[in-house]
Amino acid sequence: MSIAAAQASKFFEQVATERLVFTFTEADEFLVFPVGGNEVVPFWSSRARLEKIQTTHPKYAKFSITQMSLDEFLAKTLPDLEEESIHVGVNWSGSRLVGYDEDVASVRRNLEYWLERRSNG
Repeated sequence: MSIAAAQASKFFEQVATERLVFTFTEADEFLVFPVGGNEVVPFWSSRARLEKIQTTHPKYAKFSITQMSLDEFLAKTLPDLEEESIHVGVNWSGSRLVGYDEDVASVRRNLEYWLERRSNG
C-alpha cells in the first residue's frame, strides 16, 4: 500500500471514529489548490496533522486550523464542494504535501463504509 493510500485509509477510519474533520482556512474560506486540472480542498483527520504541517511548512503557519463535525462535513461542506465540482484532498502529508484527492461522491462512499463498519464493529 502506498503512503497516500495508507493516509487516505487513516483519514476515513479516524474521521468515522472521532467524527471530526480539520482543514486550513484564511478569513473563514477554505484553501483551494489546483491539482491535475481540478480544484481541491484538503482535509485532515486530526488537528495534530495540521499543526505538524505548520511546523514543517512555515508558509501554512498564517492559516487558521478549522475543525468541523462529521455531521456538518456531510450535510453542508460536501454538498457545497460537490456543487462547485471541487475535489477533496485527504490527509495530505510529506515534504510536498501530497496525497489522494477524490470527488465528493467517493469521499461520501468511503465515509459511509467506515461509519457502517464502526456501527457493526
